[in-house]
Amino acid sequence: MKQVIVLRGDINISKGKAAAQAAHASLNASLKVMKQSKKSFDEWMDNGAKKVVLKGENEEQLFELMSIARAMDVSTYLVRDAGHTEINSGTVTALGVGPDEDEVVDRITGNLKTY
Repeated sequence: MKQVIVLRGDINISKGKAAAQAAHASLNASLKVMKQSKKSFDEWMDNGAKKVVLKGENEEQLFELMSIARAMDVSTYLVRDAGHTEINSGTVTALGVGPDEDEVVDRITGNLKTY
């Protein structure tokens, strides 16, 4: 079991901002899984809550990945920034995928490089 967080590589944000956006994506995607399948959530948590942060090309790619994941019935969460600090309100910054089985998540995000 693992979760992947995809951060956009085409926007200029600080490391701290990237970490915050990744945290938003991870937490909210995880909460969705916890509500949908407590058993899957518990399995993920009991095995270290594995997370991998990958780099997406742009907003369009995040929407494409989200669409693929949803078609495969994999939980996602798309982060839109509130615009209080570094970037404009509503800017898509990150996508959380899963947690789900490694092989399933890899079919969605396996071609991306680490962030």
